[in-house]
Amino acid sequence: MKNTSVVALAAMSACILSFALPTKLVFADHHQDCSTMVGCDKKRCEISKQIIMAKAHGNSHKVAGLETALKNVETHCTTDALKQDLTAEIADVKQQIDKYQASLKEAEEERNLDKTYKYKQKLLSENTKLAELEQELASLEENK
Repeated sequence: MKNTSVVALAAMSACILSFALPTKLVFADHHQDCSTMVGCDKKRCEISKQIIMAKAHGNSHKVAGLETALKNVETHCTTDALKQDLTAEIADVKQQIDKYQASLKEAEEERNLDKTYKYKQKLLSENTKLAELEQELASLEENK
């Protein structure tokens, strides 16, 4: 009986691996490091990676949407448009930071530790986002 369960376990493992292996190979074959790219090339790369992932998971609706997004990037993406989008997003994040700072000050005045912690975490997150966006904008300006 033990030999039968060992054989069954081995067969199940092989079956599971046969499903998992092709997906891993797809990702390995199409693995690109988009982080070294800038601007429209980076957007194309990131969307292409998402298409590969969606195909690997059999998500045809997501594939269709991503292929449309990729066509739009290929047709309409410009460095100037990306700079404008980043500048607007930076302004939005700065505005959000101002709101969180005001809320933090109020929470500190009320000595509300839960709210103080909450707003410090939100500020940390927004400041991280701001630094990433500013870095991305600087990269675009360097690679004119």
